[in-house]
Amino acid sequence: MAFLNPNDSTEVLYGVSGDVRDEINSYVLTTTAGHYADEKEIPGSLIIASLRKATRLINVFLEPVYPDKLPLSAAGDTPKYIDEVASDIGTYYTFRASTAKLGRLPDDKKRDYFDQYIEPKTGILHQIKNRELQIPELTAESPSESKSTRAPGRHPAFDVDRELSQGVDEDLIDDLNKERE
Repeated sequence: MAFLNPNDSTEVLYGVSGDVRDEINSYVLTTTAGHYADEKEIPGSLIIASLRKATRLINVFLEPVYPDKLPLSAAGDTPKYIDEVASDIGTYYTFRASTAKLGRLPDDKKRDYFDQYIEPKTGILHQIKNRELQIPELTAESPSESKSTRAPGRHPAFDVDRELSQGVDEDLIDDLNKERE
């Protein structure tokens, strides 16, 4: 969950520092015969700096689309998906800064943690900036509106199983039309 920047109490940082450490350790444990990267190898201050950098990068993409909603002033207002994106990008930045101690990050992990969000034509943040994808919590007028899409018994009208192609699911639209008839 997002938190206030320890160095600037007016700035909300997205992501979860524990998730960053867990992601790095899930990779490091399997590649280094069970070695755990602790506070000495990955200091908390490095993770916070990485999440700060990730937050600011994400805001570059979101502020033109949601100018009246950003910057966020309370950690509890941060959409969960943005926390996940920030944790992934923060993991990439932390790993990159710790390459000397942890080794080189493989290309597939770089794609998972960074490229899928930043790629110019297909990156999720570019799609949000180009208004091809929306963040319900930031689009809604009130918090209850953003939660209504996840109410029990209701289903979104897009294909939630595909991260990069969330177009309208034709089968679901047909089913909805049949229910209304």
